[in-house]
Amino acid sequence: MPLLLNTLILTSLVSTLIISDVPQRVIESPQKKSSISANNQSGYIALRLLLEDEQYLTAIRRTRMIVTFTGINETSSELIDDISDSSAVAIDKLKLLADEKPTILFYDLENNSIEKSTLDSLRMTTAKEFIFDGGNFETNILLSQLKVLRLISHLAVQLKEIEPNAKRRAWLSELAEQYENYYQRTKMRFSLNN
Repeated sequence: MPLLLNTLILTSLVSTLIISDVPQRVIESPQKKSSISANNQSGYIALRLLLEDEQYLTAIRRTRMIVTFTGINETSSELIDDISDSSAVAIDKLKLLADEKPTILFYDLENNSIEKSTLDSLRMTTAKEFIFDGGNFETNILLSQLKVLRLISHLAVQLKEIEPNAKRRAWLSELAEQYENYYQRTKMRFSLNN
């Protein structure tokens, strides 16, 4: 399995374990704002972590180009950049929708925690391998996206099924469709590239 895929899956699993150990705090407001269940919250945290990693695809692609003086196909570059840009937008939208009732409570990992150190180390190692690995960068990044895009799409569908908030359900539906479309485009690029 490509290292980026392993990193993203491990990131999702670690976030789920971390959240299950965090005491559940409900922030009360005068309107009795309640939070979603810990199970749903874990799914949103996994989604956020996946989108956060995806937003750096353009930076990885550009760094690889500068370091190796080689680029990838223009169509693949545009696709990678679209995924990266869409992921950054999706993170912003998720942050806005998290305040809708029932709220989604995101917990940031403490800087000196083993979980944060592990995730940071794993992300850095993956980025270095993508940038400095002598293999076919275009093939590797497209292959990793075939797994990650499908994971985001299916996670959004599953969250939509249990989401009580209509705005978030609509957004999750759009997100699932958008990332399934990226998956189909990536699959086509991967086939043409190989």
